[in-house]
Amino acid sequence: MAPLASEAPALAESYSYALMYLANEVREDPSTAACVLRAASRSTFPLLRLPPEIIYEIISFLSPSELARILALSRRLKAIVERVLYRDLEPNTTRLIPCLKTIVAYPSVALVTRRLSICDLTSRYDMLSGYLSLLGRALHSMPALTDLTLLLHGPHAKYFLGCPFRLRSLSTTLAWDDDFARWMEEQSELSSVMFGGALIKNAILPPRALPGISQISATPLILSSLVPGRPVRGVEICLLQPEYMNDDIMRIITQILLFSTKPISSIQIIAHIESTTETLKALNTIPENIPKLDSFALHVGHGPFTDEFLQNLDTFMSGFEYLRSITFMSRSIEGPLSDHAALVNLATGWHKLCPTLECVSFPGLSLVRNIRYGWVTLEDLECMLRDRNALARWMTRS
Repeated sequence: MAPLASEAPALAESYSYALMYLANEVREDPSTAACVLRAASRSTFPLLRLPPEIIYEIISFLSPSELARILALSRRLKAIVERVLYRDLEPNTTRLIPCLKTIVAYPSVALVTRRLSICDLTSRYDMLSGYLSLLGRALHSMPALTDLTLLLHGPHAKYFLGCPFRLRSLSTTLAWDDDFARWMEEQSELSSVMFGGALIKNAILPPRALPGISQISATPLILSSLVPGRPVRGVEICLLQPEYMNDDIMRIITQILLFSTKPISSIQIIAHIESTTETLKALNTIPENIPKLDSFALHVGHGPFTDEFLQNLDTFMSGFEYLRSITFMSRSIEGPLSDHAALVNLATGWHKLCPTLECVSFPGLSLVRNIRYGWVTLEDLECMLRDRNALARWMTRS
């Protein structure tokens, strides 16, 4: 029942006192778990009079080990702690099996799980030992799951057919076979997917499957099966074989993307680059087929971007009509990527070729275009906004 109007000030004061008390306890005792446990055990302390949502926010700052202690020692906070502890699960290899057994044994735990990340243990556990069966039973008991990472290699989708959840996001390395296609047909609310598994010959995804898909990360072969006839807006293309980074393959890929029922606004490419010339030729096919792209990103798996590559993007940049953001990422920041002044000059030149460009990102440096000051870093922009806000407050007081 909602509090009466006359009770509201006292209740608000009680909430304020509880939060202030917790803050004081944290300063006095480095063990946050001990602080909350002591507070929960005191009958005069108004912690448990707080709405569950506020208690949830308070204890969400605790570590999993601290939450486990509270779960074991405080029955009054059990339901709320379970929500925090089991809402987002990412168990490591040593804790995965106990975690799955807990989910199967305690339905109340499974009901609160929204996000789950599963690593591949098939190399450590015999398939006949029941690992896949246990995983299947755990997933079948999670009706509220919306985000699943399933790094499980091989044709094992049959264990997950009929799961009660409706995912919004899925990242998986499962083999794309007929069972996997049927599972995808069940997941009608998926909007973002990463498919890293092998495409099994003759496996076909029904046209009615994945009707709301908008973001896809996959190899060109899987993209060709997924994109046509679906409202895809953003794609991440995996070209990990250097020979795939050529103009013929890129032209075919971009032509396939045109069969999306929505305009493609974002393209990311993960690639291994060996030839600068072939890479430039491949990139130039993108604005030829998709000139209205909003953002583009190229992530290189090994080696730095060369000066030759960065200085010869004129055709690529000038081919876009609305490009606003471009990103070049590499594990190495050697060569031209280490010269921030040169990168600012690059961004200036690219903006002349593509006037809609607003953001350029490199490893360790992000540049944003300011109408007054030109290309500035995010740190510079933050300082400008802070100074402007300070000036506005001063003018208001004056």
